[in-house]
Amino acid sequence: MRRATQALLVAAALGTALPASSDQTTAGPAWWVRSRTTAYVFQTENGTGIDEDRFGFYQHLGGAVTGIADGKLSFRFSGRAADDLELDERITDRARIYTAYVDARLNPQFSARIGRQFIHRSTLALTVDGALLSYSPTPKWAAEAWGGLQSPLVTSYRDRVGDFGEDAVYGARITMHPDRQSKIGVSIATRERDGVTAETPLGFEGSYRPCRDIALRGHASYDLEQEFWTRAESYGRWQPEGKLPTVTLQFVDRHPRIDATSYFKRFDDVERIQLVRGALRWEHDCRFGGEVEGFGAYVDDRSSTRLGLALLLPYGRVGYSTRFGDTGEEDRWYGDLGISPTDWLRLEGGASISAYALLEDAPDDLERDLISGYGRLRVDIRQGADLILEIQTIENPVYEEDIRFLAGLDLTAAGGTAWSALGPGRWLR
Repeated sequence: MRRATQALLVAAALGTALPASSDQTTAGPAWWVRSRTTAYVFQTENGTGIDEDRFGFYQHLGGAVTGIADGKLSFRFSGRAADDLELDERITDRARIYTAYVDARLNPQFSARIGRQFIHRSTLALTVDGALLSYSPTPKWAAEAWGGLQSPLVTSYRDRVGDFGEDAVYGARITMHPDRQSKIGVSIATRERDGVTAETPLGFEGSYRPCRDIALRGHASYDLEQEFWTRAESYGRWQPEGKLPTVTLQFVDRHPRIDATSYFKRFDDVERIQLVRGALRWEHDCRFGGEVEGFGAYVDDRSSTRLGLALLLPYGRVGYSTRFGDTGEEDRWYGDLGISPTDWLRLEGGASISAYALLEDAPDDLERDLISGYGRLRVDIRQGADLILEIQTIENPVYEEDIRFLAGLDLTAAGGTAWSALGPGRWLR
């Protein structure tokens, strides 16, 4: 907890040191904070056949302060504390700051974000302790640059539980809007691991919306370090007005993510993976409808296909899916239901029944059954306070009976000038 507090204070100090322009106005400072507490208990069986009682909890906390310095500065944070009585610290990351950063809007064209943040820009998707700078001289052009250290990783074989990471990451991105319907961009980034360059992805992206009903986008990345295309993806959606269904198509061609410093880099015969997904969804104003979906995965001459059909209902859905191919076979029925008898109570539940085999055309004695279900109760205690109670059950060849109980409490509060109508510190949903 002390480490989390120190990181938050450092981020706040960095933010208040940034200059600010005087051409922006705001309604005044405002704040909000949200707490989510979840505890769970269940009994399981370890590899030696001995029953183990498990008890753990997760405490998530997030919030923001906005409107500082006449609206030029804002501060946001989120993190968690967790524990499990049966797991050691190398497996359970007991405390983690997800984000803690200061946003500074220095003028309408330039902004800066400093602190721990999740940077998702083109080919990069990492949590970084550093800075992100954005500059947009005109509505048609924008440039970004970022740099810092990748936040520490925690795995069972690689102990990185310190306050800050050691691996550098930096990059830049330029985007352009030739017209109102299209956008193109190019980016480059470098990520290091133990002082050695792990990857240098060069990314390309684009989107095009020829009309209101059709949206197209795609992106691709080429690793300059290993000299091959790592990923290419295209996505299209046709969402017509009226009573016609929505059509979605997606295609992905990617290489398994193995960076240049990995042990697995020595295996140069790794095959690329192609993924294809198509969906057709229709829903009436009365909330009745249906969805048909197909998904295919292809690696060299091996393939796996899943087809699904779902009936949409006002209070839930019922569906069936089947999987076949080289990775095995599966038939699955599932259903979900949710109703609100009153404005402060919601009941939810669902179940799935699967029959599967890990081999294609497997004999009957190799087929297995998997049955799972859940029930959830949500209670709106008052504005800004919600209680969640849940029970989960699963039955498969390994666990003949596995029942888990969860309880959670969500609290939300907000205050400041922007919430003056409710008063500072008033609890909000």
